[in-house]
Amino acid sequence: MLKILQQPYPHTDSDKRKILLSLGTGFFVGLFLIYFEPFGIKEFYSPNKVLTLLGYGIITSATMLFLYFIVPKTFPNYFKEENWTVGREIFFFTLNFLSIALLNIVYSQLTFLFPFSGYTIFSMVGYTFILGIFPTVAIVLSNYIYHLKQYNTPPQPTFTNEKNQHLELMLVAENEKDTLEISTLNLLYIESSDNYSTVVFLKEEQIIKELIRSSLTRLEGQIQIKSIVRCHRSFIVNLDKVVKVTGNAQGFKLHLKPTDSIVPVARKYSDIVGRFR
Repeated sequence: MLKILQQPYPHTDSDKRKILLSLGTGFFVGLFLIYFEPFGIKEFYSPNKVLTLLGYGIITSATMLFLYFIVPKTFPNYFKEENWTVGREIFFFTLNFLSIALLNIVYSQLTFLFPFSGYTIFSMVGYTFILGIFPTVAIVLSNYIYHLKQYNTPPQPTFTNEKNQHLELMLVAENEKDTLEISTLNLLYIESSDNYSTVVFLKEEQIIKELIRSSLTRLEGQIQIKSIVRCHRSFIVNLDKVVKVTGNAQGFKLHLKPTDSIVPVARKYSDIVGRFR
């Protein structure tokens, strides 16, 4: 079990999906409490009862948004995609619903919905953990197995006479003055580096890394060569330099010659690996 928890896990949800999930979950919680009135809520009388119960949904959404957007920026290394594992995914989900439970306890005391006691805290947190941990583990493990099967046996590159054609590639910086001219025989990949992009290429059999002030998307628009493609939000890769493709639950990994560099392929770009078939 410990080995499974250490396995790579996909961690590339879009911001839009995170926002929709957070708002949708909060809406569901608020609607559920208003409609069914569980946990003795029927006995609670207040002229603002509906608004009070909606507060639980707002807390749920706000907590999820905080954990999705603020916490990763506070601990960026912990949340890097290459460091993300099955265990971290389960822990993050557990942190999510336990945080919601604790904040709901505080909210309950402020609204006098439930009496404050050690038993109340223990029961609410305990029930939340027990009811949440089992489906969380099941969902995460199922998703891990699904993605592992999908990416574990990728096609491998084969070399033909069509590859390794010599073409000149001109990359122009944002100031429209600084340029970098590279042969397609030498380019390995381009990586996003904040407001810059790092161009990695070969020069006299040495690996050179040169910064150019430009976004990756802008450079992508300058490239009209079929073998040089976007494969990740942070990478453009020269497919002619790929010697091996591996994969895990996070997606495909491209191994480039003549370096030890490994370039990730985001799931939305997985179809480029199909070119190796």
